[in-house]
Formats: sequence, C-alpha cells, structure tokens
Amino acid sequence: MISRFAEKPSQILIPLLVASFCLTALGLGVAGTAVARTSGDAAFVNRAGLVRGGIQRAAKLELAGIPSMDSLDVALGTLESLKADAGGRLDAGYEPLAAAMARLRGAMVDVRGGDVQARAALVRASEDAWDLSNDLVSALEASARSKRGLFVWGLLFMAAGVVFAGLSVVVSKVLVKDRVEVEAAFDTMTGGLRKNRFMERLSVFIETVGRDEHVGVVMFDLDRFKRINDSYGHDAGDRVLAAVGGALRSLLRQGDAFGRVGGEEFAVALRSKDPRAARLFAERARAAVESLRLERLPIMTLSAGAVVARHGEKPLDVLKRADSYLYAAKSAGRNRVRGD
Repeated sequence: MISRFAEKPSQILIPLLVASFCLTALGLGVAGTAVARTSGDAAFVNRAGLVRGGIQRAAKLELAGIPSMDSLDVALGTLESLKADAGGRLDAGYEPLAAAMARLRGAMVDVRGGDVQARAALVRASEDAWDLSNDLVSALEASARSKRGLFVWGLLFMAAGVVFAGLSVVVSKVLVKDRVEVEAAFDTMTGGLRKNRFMERLSVFIETVGRDEHVGVVMFDLDRFKRINDSYGHDAGDRVLAAVGGALRSLLRQGDAFGRVGGEEFAVALRSKDPRAARLFAERARAAVESLRLERLPIMTLSAGAVVARHGEKPLDVLKRADSYLYAAKSAGRNRVRGD
C-alpha cells in the first residue's frame, strides 16, 4: 500500500492538504465570527452592570435622605445608549426595565414627602428595577458564553487543520523514505532487484534452504544487445530492457528473486524440490523473450546459464558458475540454455 502511494504521493497528500486547508479556513471563519460577535459583549455586560448599580445606589441614597435623581438619570441614560448599541439583544428586557425605572423615579419623588408608605413603595420599586436589571445582566452574560463556545469550536477546527497539516508532513516523509528505499533496492527500468539486493536474497535462500529443497540460479544475457543501442539508439535499448524485464517477472512465482546484475544481464534465484526447476525456468524465459514483438525493432533472444547451488557454496560462487554456463551458451550459438 505504501509503495503504491510512494509512486503517486499526490493520491494521499492532496486529500490531506485539502482537508487541512478546509478545516483551518473553517476554524478561522468560525473563530472570527465568534470574535466579531463577542467583541462588544463584555462592554454590554459592563454597561448593564452600571445600570444595575445605578438603580441600587439611587434607591439607597434617596432612602438616606440624599437626593439621587441624577444617579437614576445616569443609569437610565446608560440603558438608552445600551439599547441603541445592542439592538435586538435587549428586545425582551428593555421595556420592562425602562418601565420599572420610571416607577422608581416616581417613588423617589413621593418619598421626599416623608410618608412611610412612600418609603415602602420606593423599596418595592427599587427591588423590581434591580431584579429586572440583574436579569438583563444575566441574559447578556449567557449570550457572551454561547458565543465563546462558538469560538472554542473555531479553535478546534483550526487544531484539526493543523493536525492534518502535520499528518501530511509525516506521511510525505514516510513516502519519500519508502520511495528512496524502493529506488535503492530495485532497478526502475526493469523492475529487478539491484545486484547487491539480489545477492542478499540469494544468500538468504542458501542459508535457509529446506532439507528437501534446492536453490536454483539462472543467469541471463541479451544476445547482441549492443547492436540495438548502436543501430536504433539508447531509447530503443531501454524499451528492450523494460520489455525483457517484464517478460521475466511474469514467469516468477511468489518468493522467487529476480535481479538486474549488469547492463543487459539478469539473474533469477528460486527454491524448489525439483532440481530441474532452474533449467526449466531458463527455457521458459528464453521462449518468452524470443516471442516478444517490439515495434520497429528486431526479434530479441537471450542466452542462459542454470545451476543448482551446492552444499556450502557461497552465493558469489554460485553466480560465477551460472555465468560460466551462460557464456558456454553464447559460445554454442546464443539463444539457448546451458547448465547443470
């Protein structure tokens, strides 16, 4: 899965980056809207608190015999300016509070006559006005809290966007690392392992071969490949190498190792209970390559040398024996197989 994305990283990186951009933009939009809506809320709450405090102060001073109509007028003026600035936010609370403050004004005028009942009426009027102003403060505070929740959602969306951006960075690093590892292990033109990786696989085959198994190795070399490069150009030579690599890979079983060990030289290592497996594979490969037809290019053939690894034989020695049979096949006329 990772190797597939390593070949086309845009398949996963683009969705991650788009998700990051969308979430971040959404978060900024939501948070910005919340900030815009709450920018005046603190001031509105403070001004509502001034109205509440002005009502309480005016009533106390008046009950103490100190004229305080100016304090009530200031509170009423603050309420009027708050209504003008806050607009619809005060629709439910403005009228009852304004009416209650008007009643308080009348009670303050009456109490100056020294009537005990007037004092009691002033207390009731001030309590009604204070309760309504306190309700107004509470309503504005609740509105501000709900908008702060919207701001928190905006921050969460932005955080998610940052997470996706970070994830895209991590994934890109993983894909680049995997891409580098793939390119270090495989020849991109033919799909075969590079020589050092092929030798590692062959070494593992020899070290872990079962009691009833044989490790077979086949060396291949394209016949007269230099003529292709000289006559048709290196681009044509690359086409031939890619086609031959594909033909050889199509014959592999699960677990077989295929490598490009030279310019036009290939090798295959396989494990089988049949000691003839390497020789049989070489014959199938020779026939498969000979049957290839590339536009405007001559028919290609290859020669092969097939061996079975001996007990205790080193990987490089096995490859050398297969290589000697390969050149024996070329000396015998090419397009043939020689081996154990």
